Amino acid sequence: MWKCKHCKKLFEDLSTSAKANHSRWCKDNPKRNTWNKEPIGTINKFGNIAKFTVECVTCKEEFNVKEREKSFPKKKQYFCSRSCANSVGGRAKVNKYGRTQYASIAAHYYEQECAVCKYSEVLDVHHIDHNRSNNSPDNLIFLCPNHHALLHRKKDPETVKIIENWGT
Repeated sequence: MWKCKHCKKLFEDLSTSAKANHSRWCKDNPKRNTWNKEPIGTINKFGNIAKFTVECVTCKEEFNVKEREKSFPKKKQYFCSRSCANSVGGRAKVNKYGRTQYASIAAHYYEQECAVCKYSEVLDVHHIDHNRSNNSPDNLIFLCPNHHALLHRKKDPETVKIIENWGT
């Protein structure tokens, strides 16, 4: 049995979280609905909450954000909507160009087939020196997903040998 300290009701078999929720939201709790609601202008160690006008990086539309004065600007870039945010970055480039930058480079220089088994339906691009920022054509090679996984796990010595001799 458990007794609420606010309404004095008795409850049977309540979990700890159910007791806490009842106590917090009990109709007789004097602090009910007052916690964690700071009106604009409330003083806080991180500064007052204030409205700031910012510009969307994508569409250049101005809109308001509420942030603490001491932490503004909280972000490097602001977006007015999820669709504007999705229009920037890697996902947008893939949608625009159809593939990643290094896949486009590899496709320009090499035939689109696995260097080991000549499979051409699904391909990965492997960075030979394992440095993803080195996108020079002689560092890129097309591999099917199976050979790419085998290479990274060093399970197939034949695949490792082919990659080591690539370009020589």
